[in-house]
Amino acid sequence: MPTVVIKPGATVFVTGANGLIGSHVIDQLLKKGYNVRGTVRDVAKAKWLSEYFDAKYKDAKLELVSVPDMRVEGCYDSVVDSIEGFVHVASPLDGISDVDEAIKIAVTGALNALKACAKTPSCKRFVFTSSSIAATFPRPNVEFSIDETSFNDEAMEVLRKEPGKEGLFVYAALKTEAEKAVWKWTKENKPGFVVNTVLPNANFGRVLVPEHQGYPSTIGWTHDAWIGVETDRWTSWAGPQWFISTEDDALLHVSALIHSDVDSERLFGFAEPWSYNKMMDIWRKQYPERKFADNIEGMGEDRMKVPNERAEEVLRWVKGAGWDSLEQSLKEMTENWK
Repeated sequence: MPTVVIKPGATVFVTGANGLIGSHVIDQLLKKGYNVRGTVRDVAKAKWLSEYFDAKYKDAKLELVSVPDMRVEGCYDSVVDSIEGFVHVASPLDGISDVDEAIKIAVTGALNALKACAKTPSCKRFVFTSSSIAATFPRPNVEFSIDETSFNDEAMEVLRKEPGKEGLFVYAALKTEAEKAVWKWTKENKPGFVVNTVLPNANFGRVLVPEHQGYPSTIGWTHDAWIGVETDRWTSWAGPQWFISTEDDALLHVSALIHSDVDSERLFGFAEPWSYNKMMDIWRKQYPERKFADNIEGMGEDRMKVPNERAEEVLRWVKGAGWDSLEQSLKEMTENWK
């Protein structure tokens, strides 16, 4: 087994604590006996998150701290004392259409996190939540490969030519530029802690506190399909691609954080390909009594080759098994949907 360098009982810092991925990362850390200090913009408004985890875990604790604006220099410096690990999940997602502003927020936030760790002698390891789209756009029905050196430079090229492109291109650009900035800073500063990045594709699975979190991120896409909302996303920017379960995504972050064997790596959180049609076919079998919209003719499939074997290996160290299946993840996600 690989060496665990951050032991249970240590304090780990997680940004974006009330988000989909952030809350799942916290859940898995607490389950394994780590104490967590998590950031939200307003602690009072996130009281529900503390209440949820306080009721669920008794031996490990979540402490919430307010970081209203991750663009502010030194925003993390006063709240990272004694931490041994830092997971930077937070990302600007709230309808920012100005690409330069979005990139500035993402890059500055990531660099502020790294600089805070550099000022904290106890910090051993840092994990940055990137995205599959920082490596490439999905290309349905096209056979191509990506590897550890792949970055989505196309996103910025498109935005420079067409500044009004939809938010997916802005998100792709900010994730690409932020991850590049993380690696550039690490190379130039040679910090005393290890840096890894996780690149998950679409997340499907349980939402921990749906009454407060709603249908966040990619789960919102699937809920629209579940209730029959008509949208063109399935034939445009949300066509066939890959997925990862919310729990596997969180566990991949945890494993990259605590194990010394993961050092300066990009881990591709790609479990298996999926599409709208595949999802609807699965749901028809799982919920035969429910009426779903028809499949989309000529949708095709994702034929990309992804270096996801290493990520699955790292996942097995903390899970004891490989990727969750699409069927399992869709079932867990929809069990309490009406």
